[in-house]
Amino acid sequence: MLGEKCTRLLAVKHRVLATDLHDKLIYKLETDYRKMDITKLEEIENIISEFQPDWVINCAAYTNVDGAETDRETAWQVNAVGPMNLVAALRKSNTPIIQISTDYIFDGVNGPYRENDPVKPINYYGETKLAGERAVLESGLPATVFRTNVLFGSSTNQEASFVYWVVNKLSHREPINVVNDQFGNPTWADGLAQVIEMAIERGIHGLYHYGGADYINRLEFALQIAAVFELDPTLIRAVSTRSLNQKAARPFRSGLICEKIQSEFGIHLYSVKEALTNMKEKQFEVTSNHSDI
Repeated sequence: MLGEKCTRLLAVKHRVLATDLHDKLIYKLETDYRKMDITKLEEIENIISEFQPDWVINCAAYTNVDGAETDRETAWQVNAVGPMNLVAALRKSNTPIIQISTDYIFDGVNGPYRENDPVKPINYYGETKLAGERAVLESGLPATVFRTNVLFGSSTNQEASFVYWVVNKLSHREPINVVNDQFGNPTWADGLAQVIEMAIERGIHGLYHYGGADYINRLEFALQIAAVFELDPTLIRAVSTRSLNQKAARPFRSGLICEKIQSEFGIHLYSVKEALTNMKEKQFEVTSNHSDI
């Protein structure tokens, strides 16, 4: 989702080379495209040598938090080795890189968190993402890491979208269970893409938190989705995280404090209502098209 948002936004002003595991780009956009696997250093080196980018943005990630507990090798290869490969391929040219990280590098006991708060992931997904961001920040390259959380938006691939799931289920009058004890600040993917564009245009490097304006739990998020899309909120049932018996532990009071990026660059934090209203006005489609972006 974020890769698609960045590609569409940046292609307006820049020449963009999109990469993915597919033979061709899965969404309609006139831009350069190459099939590439970031777990394979030689593939990265060949494409870097051919394209000679001015910036590299790594939106690739293994984001299945429960899956990471059992498929540890894949999670490590994508989230940790992938960024390691990218910085190795970019050292000769000293090319700037942007890495996307997560609030799951924190334990969720005393959130929301600032950039300098101690990290302590409580699941393997968080461990792999922490290794990836460290590889980038410690690379010696002009590096930027944006930690974000609860990313949402509309895209060609809706399968992993919380908003799509809520809208789709409630539209079909199906009840859903949503946890009321996990807190964060839901982040509109379009807003994060805008911040990434700003970082490129201003030459911004360092570690920054970027999230939405509202610090809420997942139940409150679902209720706001129902309100904006005019769906029945009584179909949403509050449950505890413990009742779901998930494989991976979740940080309960997580989320990000974004004062640093606001004070330094005056960026806008979108509220959940603002972002959802924008999605609805742009005719958010309740469709699913599986992909591995």
